[in-house]
Amino acid sequence: MIESRLPLAGVAKVCFLCCCFALISARLAVASGLEELDREYGFRGIGFGADLDRVANLKKAGERGQCEVAYTRSGDKLEFEGVPLTGIEYSFQNDRFTLVSLLAKPENCSRLYAALRARYGEDQTKLGVDGTQKPFWTATWEGKRVKVDITGPTGCIVTISAPEEAILEERRCREDDRVKAGRGD
Repeated sequence: MIESRLPLAGVAKVCFLCCCFALISARLAVASGLEELDREYGFRGIGFGADLDRVANLKKAGERGQCEVAYTRSGDKLEFEGVPLTGIEYSFQNDRFTLVSLLAKPENCSRLYAALRARYGEDQTKLGVDGTQKPFWTATWEGKRVKVDITGPTGCIVTISAPEEAILEERRCREDDRVKAGRGD
């Protein structure tokens, strides 16, 4: 009777070790996705904080406030992880890159969420696939330096940003406003 238990115990140990390895591998893959985003610190070759005049092929898409202007870039492939996009907008505050917006049709929003989840792991809001069936939802992933948000399904938008850069540029904008107000401009 003892002999028959030993092989089962050995199999159980192997199964346990395989499960542990799979969990660790999944955690590392997720961590590496956010870590990779933190290392890139930008989007498609444009680093957060980059000066507007150093980025080629931009066309003004619109203003997003007193100090923020959005641009599109010719030649951009309008897809993310195989999910079609309707547009990509690069936002610059005080002529410095702080945020990119990925725009998708509502019918592609749950696919876009799934692609983000596959790349960066479970979101911190723990939305889950069922959550994307709600009339309005949002999910967030945060690395050490970069933040990813998605809002859907109507007006499906993913934003990838560097919060520290955006805060710094917003402070500069407000300081510029105070200086102009003091001069009477």
